[in-house]
Formats: sequence, structure tokens, C-alpha cells
Amino acid sequence: MRGFAVAIAVLACAALAGRVFGQEVRPVRPLSGYKCMMLNLTQQQFMTVRVPVRAQPFASAPEVGWAGANVAVRYPLHLVNGFIEALFPTGATVWIESDRLRPYKSLSDPAATCTPAIMSNGKPGLVFAH
Repeated sequence: MRGFAVAIAVLACAALAGRVFGQEVRPVRPLSGYKCMMLNLTQQQFMTVRVPVRAQPFASAPEVGWAGANVAVRYPLHLVNGFIEALFPTGATVWIESDRLRPYKSLSDPAATCTPAIMSNGKPGLVFAH
């Protein structure tokens, strides 16, 4: 009987954890002052090339990560020393070489749109729609 009670307690905790941790992240509101751009890479390059994002707008500034295929950039564009100010998924401001970006356009769905947004977890994200 005690084993049954322990099993029920474990299942209840698992169900509660699923509700707490398994909640879907969803957009809450558009993120004003930003727009979507995409990496200026060929489909083949997307498989092998990593585009660094930097802490400051200088080639010698520390790399703080890599850009995703789509990026939220400050708009109107904030260009400094050949770098565009962007927003990392953590919410940190980062800088990407301007020649590494191009306007957003879905190759598979020309009518698709991309909108930077604040998500339900409080972090920035991108919302894609048709």
C-alpha cells in the first residue's frame, strides 16, 4: 500500500511539473523599435557557417554567441563601424557585421512575415505568420 501511495505522489508531482515547466511560450506583444532580418548565407552555408555576434560594434570585440538564421535588429537600423545592433534571445544587445544580414524573406513562402515580439517568458522572440 505504501508503494502505491509513493507512486501516486510521484505521478502528481510529475503532472504538476509538466504544468509549470511545460507551458508553451507564446508572443505577448510586438517588440517596437525592432524588425526581422535574416543571415546573408546560402542554404549550403547555413549548414556549416556560424556568424558571430559581438558585445560591441568592433571586429576585435569579444564574441558572445552566434546569430540564428533570423535576427531582431534595431529599427531604424543602428549601424556603427559596419555593425548592426541586434537583440539576442536572452535580451542582451549584440552587434552583427552588416554584410552578414539581409532583409527577411521566406524562400518557401513569399507571403510569410516575421515580427519581433516579447514572449510570455519575458524574453524577446520572433513570430512567423502567413
